[in-house]
Amino acid sequence: MGAGRAASEFQAMKSYELTGGGGRLGQGQAGSTVSGGRSAPRSSRGGLGTAGSSVSSGAPKSTAAASSPNATSAPIMVYGATLAGFRPEEEEEDRKRRGGGGRGRDAVRPSGTGRAARAGYQARAVAARAGYAAGAQPAVFKVMPNPPSTREAAARLLNYIGKREDEKGEKHDIEIFDEDGQMLATGGARKAFLETFCETFEPPLENTNFLEVRFELASEVTGAAVSEALNKAFGAKPFIYAQDGQTVEVYAHTDERAGPLAKVLAGGRENSRSKALDKIEARLSETMGEAGVAARAEVTAAVSREPKAKYFLQKFIRTHSHLRHANGEPVPGVKNSTKAAASVYEQWRPQFSGRERRNAYHLLFSARAGTDANAVMAAARAVLEERAPGYKFVLAHHNDTKHVHIHAMVQARSADGERLKFYKPDLAAWRETFAEKARENGIAMVATRRMDHAMTRPFTKEHAGAYSRAQSDPRYQVSARTIERVEAKRQRRIDGQSLVVNGDAIAAAWQKTVTTMRTAGIVGQALSAAESIGNDFLEFRRDRAGGGHSNPTTDRAADDKQGQKSFLSHPGMRELNALIGDLDMAQTPLEMRRQMARVNQALDNMRETLPPAHQGQFEQYREEVNNKMHDRLARLQFERQQQRRGGGGEPIPEREARGRDLPAPDDPRQPEQPRTGTEQEKVRAKQKDANKQKAHQAEEQDRKTQRSNENDYER
Repeated sequence: MGAGRAASEFQAMKSYELTGGGGRLGQGQAGSTVSGGRSAPRSSRGGLGTAGSSVSSGAPKSTAAASSPNATSAPIMVYGATLAGFRPEEEEEDRKRRGGGGRGRDAVRPSGTGRAARAGYQARAVAARAGYAAGAQPAVFKVMPNPPSTREAAARLLNYIGKREDEKGEKHDIEIFDEDGQMLATGGARKAFLETFCETFEPPLENTNFLEVRFELASEVTGAAVSEALNKAFGAKPFIYAQDGQTVEVYAHTDERAGPLAKVLAGGRENSRSKALDKIEARLSETMGEAGVAARAEVTAAVSREPKAKYFLQKFIRTHSHLRHANGEPVPGVKNSTKAAASVYEQWRPQFSGRERRNAYHLLFSARAGTDANAVMAAARAVLEERAPGYKFVLAHHNDTKHVHIHAMVQARSADGERLKFYKPDLAAWRETFAEKARENGIAMVATRRMDHAMTRPFTKEHAGAYSRAQSDPRYQVSARTIERVEAKRQRRIDGQSLVVNGDAIAAAWQKTVTTMRTAGIVGQALSAAESIGNDFLEFRRDRAGGGHSNPTTDRAADDKQGQKSFLSHPGMRELNALIGDLDMAQTPLEMRRQMARVNQALDNMRETLPPAHQGQFEQYREEVNNKMHDRLARLQFERQQQRRGGGGEPIPEREARGRDLPAPDDPRQPEQPRTGTEQEKVRAKQKDANKQKAHQAEEQDRKTQRSNENDYER
């Protein structure tokens, strides 16, 4: 649906060009039509109310949104006019710069959906900035933390959505509507809905990781002391053990990932660079020593799958005598190892709780105070029907807040087994769809990006709770970073570090918006506001970069001590920022690797022309860029792997994905001290040779990531 929308918008732009600007806007733009296009007079009268932007006076108003009050219709019309007036001329220039111009294969290759999608993405971003300058409100869409994973949690969330406290502290029911538009007015109706809603819920994943550990005691110790020390070493995890003189053998459940440990043991610890086993053994030995038993721990085996776990447990029982549980009681029935192992395993099973799956999502659609709540509700329903077809959901409006809040609870897995995912591109797509549906319902709303305004990062519910508690309780300590993050967002401060690093790109984006608005014939306050935003960002960036501030967050991007310009002022930064922005358009690992190769090639070209004084800062910047690109690549690889498996599973935690796909230690992209003269030329030649091996390294990383993912989900 997203690709189809992008293609239709691209066709709408083309038809606008062919008709001289008199064609009708595509769906989702409030149905308004504008005329004039490139030939529209910039001084045309017939203003659009408070926004002050003008289009030619012959523009008909064909929908309810277009005929709404000027304060609402003006930003929508500005958005539609800017979208129709966008011309992707830079797309052709970028293609030529990347080697696609002139004759050859690219010269005869037809423009595919990828190019249309990119042009549509750029057009919507430019139109969103124009609508924001004209007075439209930014779309706010959130996926709330702590999603329900059990039936009881879903019931509590449904109760939270459907009940609120009044001024007297008494709870009263709030109207809840399901995906069919039916109101769940009674407790029985809500209970019946919950029955069908929870049909797709999946049980928690079991943690079936086990270790065999041998302890060599330094001296003779009583059995009671050994039992007490083992319980402290393994915590609340179940285990059985056997003591033979000064040797204690233990078979224990663990939170460690046993799959990689088993591979290290099978291949020989001397042949592996992993230090995981050493850390586990050191921790166990230290804990035993703190309990008064000096012992040296050695991990002898590790298993991660349930069949192997049962087999090794049976083998452990068969090969050891005088077995005892963690509480010191003897293990009964050891003569029949099969039955004894099955009995012990079933006793342990209730303690195998592992990661819980996402079975439902708590979503929030928000709009400014004074916005029509019914229109926001209709927009939220339209978003869910389009973005989550086949998933059951409920909607409710909480009218006890200043802003308009529409809460939704939606299944994470449909009846067909497809899982709903919210990666970063998905969040952007949902927010953009919300803005589109809001405009269709007469709400002036656009989906701008945080970087368009250089705003600080949003804070989480945990940050807000800690900040609020610290304000009311002086005994409660909270970090200065948390306080700064909450206050900066609430006060709508500009993120100085982002503006210093990306100020030129932000200003260029707003300049492109201004140019497109002029092309569409828009003048007045909307155009002036867009120009002011871009100029203010550029001026602020120059002041922060050249003002000699000692803030450590901006020192890296500020001018150096000799007064020379930073590498951020290099002419190649504009092309590099454009390539980095294109990374979000990659939908497959192959496309992402190609984009990464282009970015690294641009970084190589910049490095060759930078002075030695800027090499250190540039390498730090390059490392940050590559870390983010590898995070994105790891997520795409996981998505592709899940598609091949038929769906299901959970995304790789970002901290793990980052560790798995970082450049190798010998990667030339690692920061190094700048060199001069002949040494620098040798380094450049070495880097050029190493770039030829990037394709091979990418394939090797794919295989490693796939193996790591299999280890993650083998339990």
